[in-house]
Amino acid sequence: MPLPAQTLIAINAVRADRVAEFEEFLRSVVVPAMWDQRPDLDGRWRVLRTGDAAEGTVTFAFVCEGGSPDDWDLRPYLETALGAEGADRELERFADMLQGGQQTWFLGTVEFDRP
Repeated sequence: MPLPAQTLIAINAVRADRVAEFEEFLRSVVVPAMWDQRPDLDGRWRVLRTGDAAEGTVTFAFVCEGGSPDDWDLRPYLETALGAEGADRELERFADMLQGGQQTWFLGTVEFDRP
């Protein structure tokens, strides 16, 4: 049974030598696509990162509150903004900056009754 109030958490181990490029990718590709196409999601997502590299990577976490899994699928927004080939190119670049693949979880809120 799905839990209400889902939160997406996506963990990305970015290669330490590609961190500046990754942050620029977020600023110039991801953020404009989201703001232009899904302004209703503004304020419902954020990006966190570790300060220093560990084992050659810097960890970035995307925390996306509410909505459905489709709301947080980046591909359709990139295809609208850049076309199918542009989206493929940018998603390949994104994957190349990572050490391993992106790990994602959709978590539901667990409510507890006060005694």
